[in-house]
Amino acid sequence: MNAADADAVATLVGLNRGRRPASLTCAEAEDVLTIALALAVELGAANDRIDRLEREMARLTGRSLADQKEAAGDADAEAARAAARDAMLARVLRIMIDPRAGPHDPG
Repeated sequence: MNAADADAVATLVGLNRGRRPASLTCAEAEDVLTIALALAVELGAANDRIDRLEREMARLTGRSLADQKEAAGDADAEAARAAARDAMLARVLRIMIDPRAGPHDPG
């Protein structure tokens, strides 16, 4: 299973491994916290990768980072980036599709 595949996240969530544990009394707050934590993890990983890639590109090409960022990408690269964005959103928002959560009780 490809970890970057949005379908993989949906498949894992769909395995329905019992009731999802909660630590807060408000289900909506729990969902927001889960999403915020997932975003923090995604952002940290992305920032690490960006930093490593920018430093390596600058070292290998001798081009400035500004020139590299301005370079146009091709259609295949854009399609790959779009798929990666979809997968990231699926990981971050997985709580919204998790069947273990059940309906929220506003009471």
